[in-house]
Amino acid sequence: MKPLIFSFLVLAPLFSFGQAEELKQRTALFLEEQSESFKIKELNGNEPDYGVLPETQFIHHSYFQLKQLEREVNELGNSVKPKYNLSTYAYEDEEELKYALKFWFKEFIGGKRITPGRDYRTVDHIAPGIIIIEKNYIAIITLSCYSTDIEEFRDWRSSMLGVFGSPNAMVVELGCNGPIEWTKNAPDPKDPSWRR
Repeated sequence: MKPLIFSFLVLAPLFSFGQAEELKQRTALFLEEQSESFKIKELNGNEPDYGVLPETQFIHHSYFQLKQLEREVNELGNSVKPKYNLSTYAYEDEEELKYALKFWFKEFIGGKRITPGRDYRTVDHIAPGIIIIEKNYIAIITLSCYSTDIEEFRDWRSSMLGVFGSPNAMVVELGCNGPIEWTKNAPDPKDPSWRR
């Protein structure tokens, strides 16, 4: 019995390490795909407001800022180099991820309490973004209200799903001050397992 317990204690951290390593590789691939058009910086602070998500029990977290290399004219007529934010959070397993999601949804982005699978029309203080929830991790990209059109939003969604997603991934799309929409594999809002 002792060798079995010892084996578990040795292998458990390796499993967690492997889960975080997969997310790191996906993140590196995504950033490599963007490197021709963006200057990429890994940062420690000034992350967008994700509600209480940073307070969850993740095993790995990273935050990157992507600054467009070429200037463009935004909706206000200003010449800008738009900035985008990519954050990733890895959890020990799917159970830990679900626990973190339940905690996060009580105080989501913009301080809004949300119900899994339910859309919301308007939410103050949120920027456009795409959230991919997959296996044991969350990947979030936030965009600019003034520099993002519908085509660009769709391109970002496609890029995020191509690297971080799978057929089973949940996708949440955020508009400028709303809406919040579950656009792929939305959970059932009546599922009691999300309320515990």
